[in-house]
Amino acid sequence: MTIDAPPRRDFAPGRYGILAGFALGVVLLVLAPMVAPPSNYLIPNHWKVTLTLAALASLAGVFALGRGAVRWALALSLGVMCAFAIRIAIDTSHDRTTHNLLPFELVGDFIGTLLWSIGGAALGFFARRFADRAEESETWTPRWKRPGR
Repeated sequence: MTIDAPPRRDFAPGRYGILAGFALGVVLLVLAPMVAPPSNYLIPNHWKVTLTLAALASLAGVFALGRGAVRWALALSLGVMCAFAIRIAIDTSHDRTTHNLLPFELVGDFIGTLLWSIGGAALGFFARRFADRAEESETWTPRWKRPGR
């Protein structure tokens, strides 16, 4: 008598997503404003780049993994928010009144990052499905060579 083990859940998309999101957030929201500080040390323009790269990272991550699109997008958004918390600490050390609407900033930025990440993850999912169509892929033979030779 053998007892089948319960199926294991795959946490790889979430783990990789949160690491990618944290790295993306640290580079774009924490380090980039320090390297090339604008006249205002706050980061209004860095969010545009962050959202675009979050969508591209989700597209590439879901295409490479082939599974867990929603989990990847949620984890990537959470990773960006963790890096944004570092940026909030830096901003409030300069001026305590900069993030006086912090809960609304966090919710708005999380939803924005999540929407862009889900959009990129959906594109990656559909691109993966299109690339993996087994009925259309067969062994390639050049036109000059007859099949079966």
